[in-house]
Amino acid sequence: MKILTSAFLLAIPLLVIGQQTSTEEQLRRVIAYTQAYRQHLPSLECDETMLSQRVKKGKVKREVKIKATLRELRDENEPGGFRDHYTFKSVNGKPGEPNLGTLPYFVYQAFANVLGIGEGPLPTCFNYHFATLDDGRTLQFDIDSKPGVRDPSCKKIPDDYHKMMLVDMASGAVRHVERRMSPEFADDNLEIPYITVDYTPQRLGEEIFWLPIRFEAIDLHQQGRMIATYSNCHRYTVSSKMVLP
Repeated sequence: MKILTSAFLLAIPLLVIGQQTSTEEQLRRVIAYTQAYRQHLPSLECDETMLSQRVKKGKVKREVKIKATLRELRDENEPGGFRDHYTFKSVNGKPGEPNLGTLPYFVYQAFANVLGIGEGPLPTCFNYHFATLDDGRTLQFDIDSKPGVRDPSCKKIPDDYHKMMLVDMASGAVRHVERRMSPEFADDNLEIPYITVDYTPQRLGEEIFWLPIRFEAIDLHQQGRMIATYSNCHRYTVSSKMVLP
């Protein structure tokens, strides 16, 4: 069992990027809209269903199903700008809270930050590539680390780091994200070797945000997999009552 603390940014609508735009300009637009969306996103609450599994040689050896309410609260003291708060409802269909130390695999802080790609372009450390798919309906954005780079600014980046985003060209919304790195580097840095996130538009009050609907984390080196699905997301508000003497 492994508890990981990698944070995930929520899904970020992007500009529709034209064919004539340079790679550097495309990248700067992605970063700018990512930062703007993080600043605008409110605290929210969702129902979460988790499936924690121990996987060996491609076969599930043990699994635990959990239902919970997740509150994703804005907190400027957190690296991703949000913090998790769970209210656990049931474990394998029975009321109660899970013993996190005995779960096959558990990832928290998993609703925000997978889209984060830094404060600015790092051409010394990464190769960036944009391509259109589906007759121009989808934009694919790939980030790959440059192996063997000795620049000090790249020392915390694994040689085999890869991130891919699929963006809907009509709406400018991120539909899917994948990220991977070596299991050895992930173990040493409390990271996740392989993650995927799918997004869908959801209304929060009077606004629509593209939010995660499904998250999957896999670490076959640690024999773990966790799948989480999110539903019924809405703005989180704190209600207070005045008690008169």
